[in-house]
Amino acid sequence: MKNILKNNYVLLFIMSILLVACNSDDSNEVFDEAPANRLSQANEELLNILTSNTQGFKASYFTKNDEFGGVTFFMRFNTDGTVDMTSDFDDEIEIASSSYEVRVGTTTELVFTTRNHIQKVSDPLLGGLIGTGFKGTSVFQLFSNEDGELEFKDVRNRDTSSFVLEPTGFTDFETESIEMVEASIEQKNNILPEVTSSVFQVLRMDNANGTVDFNLNYDTLRLFATPTLTLDSGDLEELSFGVIFTDTGLNVNPAIEYEGESYTEFIYDEDSNSFISTVNGTTATILFSDWPAYISNDINEMAQIDGGLPIFLYRPGLGANPLTSAGHDNIIESLDAFLAQFGLSFFDYIFYFDFDDNGNVCEGFLSVRINGLPSLNYCFSGATINDDRTFTMSFQGAANQDSFDLQFLAQDIINFFDSSEGMVGELEGSFQSDTFSYINLAATFASLEDPSLRVYGLFF
Repeated sequence: MKNILKNNYVLLFIMSILLVACNSDDSNEVFDEAPANRLSQANEELLNILTSNTQGFKASYFTKNDEFGGVTFFMRFNTDGTVDMTSDFDDEIEIASSSYEVRVGTTTELVFTTRNHIQKVSDPLLGGLIGTGFKGTSVFQLFSNEDGELEFKDVRNRDTSSFVLEPTGFTDFETESIEMVEASIEQKNNILPEVTSSVFQVLRMDNANGTVDFNLNYDTLRLFATPTLTLDSGDLEELSFGVIFTDTGLNVNPAIEYEGESYTEFIYDEDSNSFISTVNGTTATILFSDWPAYISNDINEMAQIDGGLPIFLYRPGLGANPLTSAGHDNIIESLDAFLAQFGLSFFDYIFYFDFDDNGNVCEGFLSVRINGLPSLNYCFSGATINDDRTFTMSFQGAANQDSFDLQFLAQDIINFFDSSEGMVGELEGSFQSDTFSYINLAATFASLEDPSLRVYGLFF
C-alpha cells in the first residue's frame, strides 16, 4: 500500500513539472510574439497619422539644443512613400519631393531615405561648419503622440534633440507652406543688425526687481545665443539657448529660466525692432541697445601693449569677420565706390594709439591708405581711459597739406575714432577671418556716439 501511494506521489510530481513546463512554453510564445505585433501596429498607426493629414505637418527640429538653434520644415506625407517638403534653413525654399519610410528599429522609426531639405542639417560640408554641419540626422525614433502632436528623438542626441510634427491646419499646402517659410526667414533677418543698428545686442530681463541686461552673444550661423551678465562680484552668469524662427517671431530651446519665470515664445515688435516675451507681468526682450550690457577691463590691457603704444590695423584684404559691423562696412564700401570712379581703391587704415597722454598735438595717429594716393595722415590726442572703462580721444587735424586737401575722403573714419561719447575696446583673441588666421592679437573698437560702428582688426 505504501509503495502504491509513493508511486502515485511520484507520478503527480512528474505531471506537475510537465504542466509547468508546458505553461512556461506557452508564456514564452506569447511574449515573443507580442512585441513584434505591437511594433507592427505602432508602425501602421504612425503611417496612418502621417498620410491622413493631407495638408501636412509643421516640423520643428532642434538637432542639439546645447549647440544649435532649430529649423522649421513643412512636410506632406503621401501614401506612395513620398514626402513634399520646404524649410527655412536657407533661401532655397522651393518644395521638393523625396522618399520616406516608417519602419521597425528598436522602436517605431521615421526615416527620410532620399535627399531633401532635411538633409541640409546633416551636411558636413556646410559653410562655416565644415566637418560637423548642424549634427543632424534623417532617422527619428517616435517618442510620444499627444493630441496629434508627434515628438521624435535622434538616438545619437537623445537628450538634446527634438523633432516635433504638428498638423498645419492649411487649406492649400503648396501656397501656405511657402508663405510661412518666407515669414520665418523674414523674422530670422529681423534679429540681424542693419547698417544703422547698434552693435550692442542685449537680452533685457525686466521684473519687479528691476531691469538687467545680458550681452546676447548671438551666433548667426549656429542660431545659438549665450547671453552673459557680469555680476558686481566679478562672477559671470551665463544663459544658453537655441533659437528657432516662426512667422511671428522666435522660440527658444531650452526655455530661458530667470528668477522663477520661464520664457519660450518671443513676438517681434516692428516699432521697437525687438523680440518680446511676456510672462506673468515680466518681460524678456531681445533688442539693440545704445550701450553695452557690460564693458570689460580689456582697454587697460591694451594700454600695456608695446609700452602703451599699440598699433591697430584694419585691412579688408585680410578677410571678413562678423564683429565688424554693417555700419562700418558701409563706410568702407561707400568710400571704395567713390574712389573707383577715379581708378583708385581703399587699402587699409592704421591707428597708432598712445595711452600716455602728455598733451602733445599728435600723440594718436591715424593713417588712411588708398591705392594710388599718398597716405592720408591725421593727428589725435592721446587716449584717456575713463572710470566706466570706455576711452576717449579727440581729433587734432591733418598732419600735412595733402592730408588736409583730401580729408573729405577720410572724414567718416576720422569721425569714427573722434567719438564724443567715447569708445569701447575689446580683446578678441588671435585674429580670425573667413580667409586668414594669424597669431596676432585681435581687437574690436566700437563708437558710443554712433553705436552702429564697430571694427575688427589686429595689433602688429
